[in-house]
Amino acid sequence: MTAMNISRLQIIKPVFLLIKTLPIFLFFHCDTVQQLAKIQKPTLSVERVKITSLNFESIGLTFDLKVFNPNKLAVTLAGFDYDFLLNNASFLKGSRDTVQTIKAKGESILQIPIRLGFRDLYRTFQELKAQDSTAYKLNCGLSFNLPILGKTRIPVSKTGFLPLPKLLKIKVQSLKLNKLGFTGADLLLNLQLDNPNAFRVFLNKLNYNFTVDGQSWVSGLLNQQQEVGAKGKNILSIPISLNFLKMGKTALQLLQGNKSLDYKLGGDMNLRTSLPMFDEVNIPVQKSGKINLQH
Repeated sequence: MTAMNISRLQIIKPVFLLIKTLPIFLFFHCDTVQQLAKIQKPTLSVERVKITSLNFESIGLTFDLKVFNPNKLAVTLAGFDYDFLLNNASFLKGSRDTVQTIKAKGESILQIPIRLGFRDLYRTFQELKAQDSTAYKLNCGLSFNLPILGKTRIPVSKTGFLPLPKLLKIKVQSLKLNKLGFTGADLLLNLQLDNPNAFRVFLNKLNYNFTVDGQSWVSGLLNQQQEVGAKGKNILSIPISLNFLKMGKTALQLLQGNKSLDYKLGGDMNLRTSLPMFDEVNIPVQKSGKINLQH
């Protein structure tokens, strides 16, 4: 074989290979182009809303967003933003950059966590202090990097209701003198428990110290559970026995006088509620004022 024939073969082989594979390349290339031309936006829906934490201080919510990619090509989620509204007014906004690939014809769940502090909520919306629940709306947008379309934001929204728990109120209702002698006295301290909620509240424990004019009259721990019904009130009675021999004449003089008594009630209480997701919580108790002695 001459050198010229060898040179011709070296040229013909690549050309033949190119001609052979060109239809296959063009077929797949055209198919990809057609897929790009038919690119669709992903569809969004709120799958569910979960209360992840709840107590008298805050509530935690998680919104599960289902993302469906209707395309034959994978798409990329680039991030999301949200605006949480209460009483038709914006209360909490946020955004996050997050990269997540949604497979072709695939589904994925994106979780958006939100935490609300009741103190800030009541400070912003004073009218909610008297309500048991309030309507909310979550406006959310997911940003995707889509072929041909580029960066695209797709909105989704969800409405619902939030519970608005409030602390169990405790106050000194009365102080009654049952018996007075030369060496001591027996009294009854009545504490009123007021539940402003539309659900039951349980007082598991009460650690207390009741002082009058700076002198401790009674202290202790009540660990017998007290149930206070929805929108209900209970009276918690604590007996007091004073020993004048140990306490001195000051307590006797106060009981014999007709002036109001300066008191302080300190300690803490452990609470839970009838709501299954509600966290058990310890709340400090600090009350002070004047009270008239009942005979």
